Amino acid sequence: MSPKLSRIGVPMSSDLLTLFQAQMEQSPDSAARVKCGTRRAEYLALVAATATLLTSENGLWRQLPATIREIFEHRGWAWNGIYVLKDHQLELAAAAGPPVCHTLIQSGGVGTSGMCFDALLLNQTQVSADVKSWPGYVSCDGESGLATQAGLVCPIRGEDGNPVAVWDLDCTQALEPEDAPFFDRLFQVLSLLLKPGPAKFL
Repeated sequence: MSPKLSRIGVPMSSDLLTLFQAQMEQSPDSAARVKCGTRRAEYLALVAATATLLTSENGLWRQLPATIREIFEHRGWAWNGIYVLKDHQLELAAAAGPPVCHTLIQSGGVGTSGMCFDALLLNQTQVSADVKSWPGYVSCDGESGLATQAGLVCPIRGEDGNPVAVWDLDCTQALEPEDAPFFDRLFQVLSLLLKPGPAKFL
């Protein structure tokens, strides 16, 4: 079912919730479809907050990292942000948490430039329980003062289905198995609804 649009072309909050639930039900991964584990309350809160942000004058992308951090900070989610693709580099747009690397530079293909570029080049969500073992890992802990343990990166796709940005998470605690499937679906839905271009993040 196609999402209905409001008169100004912004998906209504209820449509986001309905479409998101449908996407989860269609997932071939039964764990993502059924199990939320200890994260259930946080997932529900984030979907509701995201739906509200769709109607915000300040825009969803600028406020989403702060919303995610507010809900998940007690889980060790110390920093998250959105990097936008520009001239073969990823430039930090919105973020929540301590200062980190503002620009990430691609040094080669997959496995050479860290999780963010791997997610971009493969157009797939990347997750790691031990980020320091990731091939080509780019650490921003020197700037942030964090001791990052786990990481999660989801592509944000434009109208043609190719990534225009990535959402990046630095976590000082272990992630749950449901986290990657949930956020992969969330950003799939937001990409489908909003079809963002790079300028939307700045």
